[in-house]
Amino acid sequence: MRRLHLSLKQLRLAFIASMLGLSFAVTGCGQSSSTSSGKKTVITLWYWSDSLSPQELNAVSKQFPNVELKAEEIGGNFEEKLISAMYADDAPDITAINSDNFVATMVQDHDQFVNLLQYPEVRAAEKLYLPWKWNLASTPDHKYQVGIPIDTGPTVLYYNTKLFKEAGLPTSPAQVSAKLKTWSDYLAAAKQMKEKINVPMFDNVYTVYEAALDQGNQYYFNSMMKPIYATNPVVKNAWNLAVEIHQDGLVENVSQWTTAWSAAAAHDGFASFIGASWMVPQLEQSDTRQGVWKIAAAPGGPSDQGGSFLGVTKDSKHPELAAQIALWLMNPKNQTETYPSLGLYPSTPSSYKSPIMNQPSAYFGGEDINTYLSASAKDIKVGFDSPYDSTVDTIFSQALSLVALSNENPKSAWNNAVHQANQQLARELA
Repeated sequence: MRRLHLSLKQLRLAFIASMLGLSFAVTGCGQSSSTSSGKKTVITLWYWSDSLSPQELNAVSKQFPNVELKAEEIGGNFEEKLISAMYADDAPDITAINSDNFVATMVQDHDQFVNLLQYPEVRAAEKLYLPWKWNLASTPDHKYQVGIPIDTGPTVLYYNTKLFKEAGLPTSPAQVSAKLKTWSDYLAAAKQMKEKINVPMFDNVYTVYEAALDQGNQYYFNSMMKPIYATNPVVKNAWNLAVEIHQDGLVENVSQWTTAWSAAAAHDGFASFIGASWMVPQLEQSDTRQGVWKIAAAPGGPSDQGGSFLGVTKDSKHPELAAQIALWLMNPKNQTETYPSLGLYPSTPSSYKSPIMNQPSAYFGGEDINTYLSASAKDIKVGFDSPYDSTVDTIFSQALSLVALSNENPKSAWNNAVHQANQQLARELA
């Protein structure tokens, strides 16, 4: 059994899950299905809903005639089930890897994955992907590559043109991008919005906190895995911005992915939010009015909010073939063709020039939204992501919720968040 360098909590969950057979009951086991079936080689792949295109998965058999791809959509807690399978040396040949902190965990535990750089075709393909995105799945020395990028989440400003016009603010994407370049500009516009029409500019405090934090080049830990959340000015600035919009009454306090958020978006309850590319379908489903919302450059600069990878696990009996399949699935052509159906923003910059991605959007009033999404994706600069970022982020977001919803003193909330993070990390890193 190979050792996973995960937190004790994660290992405990993995052990319980493996004992209960959580993953194996769903998957039919990784190793046993990686043998030959007749004349075809069976390759197993795990993914979650809408993370990969069914059409492209079905096309693998045409591109690789001697392969039978058993692609399984895994429900529930994908990460726990994957860790369970790895803990039992029974992971699939290929797996999707989601979220920045989980990628960081898998990079830390890179001995659980095949080093994709050993294959010439992978080394040759590196130039096809956004460098910052590729590097998120690399060890710090760039000598070990855990995954091939799937998608990315460039951020932009989504804004309600109806409300902007009523508040005396510009409404064209170019004008909005020029006027709201910085957070100071954005806050000034928010105050104007409140004074003129008494509508909050922001949906919730965490959206502001996350956007400002992601725009920095350091987050909760430095590259030496030293906690810096208590002293990092990027974290404190993001916190202060979120507190300021609350204290000035500029926020509606509706959480994304809720019916309350959807209702507020559809009934002019807030005027804008900074969000990733995958908020396009969410907004379209929430507010069906066409031409009301548009997209501009995000105040404060571009940032990334998520995106996934495909990795080849050490349990694979056919690692080179699995790597070739993963690379083919994520080539620029396939990423481009997948975008309209799943909304997965490509990690391959050559895709951004394709006519498929540069169509006027009726929903956004005829705007080619790729103009700002592609500019954001290409200019992103990411900091160091640690395996424990989500732990700290949850604590700070909960503290912000207490400030926003229970009027807790911001200074006390900050100090309590730092204390709780210190205690939690002491347990996880013990």
